[in-house]
Amino acid sequence: MLGLLRLLGTFAALAVILLQHPRECWAAETTERGISGTLYGGAGTLVVPNNETRSDEYQVTRFGVGFLGIWRPGEAKRVNSETSGFFVALGGTFELESSLHTVCAFNCYGTEVAGDRFLAKHFAGRLGFGYSFPMVEFRIGALYAAPDPKVDYAIELLMPDVLVRIGERRFGWFELGLGAYSASTTLRPGLYLGGTVGSERVVQASVHGGTHFVNGLCCGTVTTAGLAAEVSVAHAFSSSLRGSVGIALLAGGDRLVAEGNTGLSYGF
Repeated sequence: MLGLLRLLGTFAALAVILLQHPRECWAAETTERGISGTLYGGAGTLVVPNNETRSDEYQVTRFGVGFLGIWRPGEAKRVNSETSGFFVALGGTFELESSLHTVCAFNCYGTEVAGDRFLAKHFAGRLGFGYSFPMVEFRIGALYAAPDPKVDYAIELLMPDVLVRIGERRFGWFELGLGAYSASTTLRPGLYLGGTVGSERVVQASVHGGTHFVNGLCCGTVTTAGLAAEVSVAHAFSSSLRGSVGIALLAGGDRLVAEGNTGLSYGF
């Protein structure tokens, strides 16, 4: 317990040191009124397990674009420089993914044979409603992922998209969520933890990690969940414009897909 308290104290001290200006910070997914856009791309190997034989494997290369809009009706309230009040979040992701079926171990006939390449078109959308207090923020909603129906390593998903965030955005915060925290994880949702520290005037760092449906496949006869982690940094170019870059790893078994992303947010 003493070690945990020391760790938390170190984290809090780092947040204060990195803070350069007392202004409210946007979250990794901004809850200030505005719109943000993200471009991401990556490559690696997907695994599709089964309970009959060894797993199927796909070499994939993907490129996607996503957006998230935050609307706050009327003028947002300010409590201790923190934005408070009701908000609506609406987001969407479109992705192109080229896949090569490299290992076929189950139902290897017709269009399922190894060596086939396919360009898939995936779409996902999110809608949520939330409320911000000075120290706590929550959002509840749903996401719908609609992967290309011609791929067999992903299926349609409809699941809750909920988030609880604790901490002042001026200093840093922790968050716990079920669903998505980025454009890419809208297609690959899961249960995750996150945290952010620092000032956007200099560099603000965010980390997320959790258990996700990393190939977009859920609820089969075998476990199809994997691990996902992302590290990103952000910088505010002005009081309205913010940029970010990040890297993510999505692991299914002993196979990985690596992604890079960049984004811009505009608050108004």
